[in-house]
Amino acid sequence: MDKIRELTKTLVVACKILDAEGIMDELGHFSARTPDGRQVLMNAKVSPGQVTEEDIVQLDLEGNKVAGKGEPAKEIPLHLAVYQKRTDVMAIAHTHSPTIVALSIAGADLRSVDNLGASTFGEKAPLFEEYGLVDNFEMGHRIADAMGSQNIIVLKGHGNLVAGGSIQEACVSAIWAEKSAILQYQSMAIGTPQWYPKKEIKKIQTQVSEGKAFERTWNYYRWRLARR
Repeated sequence: MDKIRELTKTLVVACKILDAEGIMDELGHFSARTPDGRQVLMNAKVSPGQVTEEDIVQLDLEGNKVAGKGEPAKEIPLHLAVYQKRTDVMAIAHTHSPTIVALSIAGADLRSVDNLGASTFGEKAPLFEEYGLVDNFEMGHRIADAMGSQNIIVLKGHGNLVAGGSIQEACVSAIWAEKSAILQYQSMAIGTPQWYPKKEIKKIQTQVSEGKAFERTWNYYRWRLARR
């Protein structure tokens, strides 16, 4: 129970960080797999910036509510389909990251133009081009299949899905993906972007994973949240 409580507290902080940074809006949701791997925690139908520990619901991987007072979000299949297929995924953020959405509307792939992008989605992020809310497992599984082994997928005109090995990693990756998208958008407005060479991306990912960039970034944004 203590582990679930600790996970719940961290999930609430992550929701509030992404809301404060303008990445997770009033309709986003964040989930985390429980330590036993068989269930997930997720904010109920409460905006991430307003969520409290009491607003977190616990679900099995089929979407049945196990604990919690709130009503689960309509798009739980978007999360659960990935958890079902990817045992390595421990947390998922579904955001309506504004610049990422804008690029998808313009028909532009989200591609690496900086170290943060290279670290988060490699050469480019996969794009899912069906429309509407992901309120059924059939669509959720198509998204999970399109996502493959990557930790991000862009939902055209809708948002994105960012996965990680922890809540902290998913939260930081969502921030980095939006920051990289902003740089791509700005460079496209100025001229022709210089995409990161494919051969350099693996090196950058290794450098980031072997350092403390995720931990340092998580601590920084938690500090920013506390100052507000």
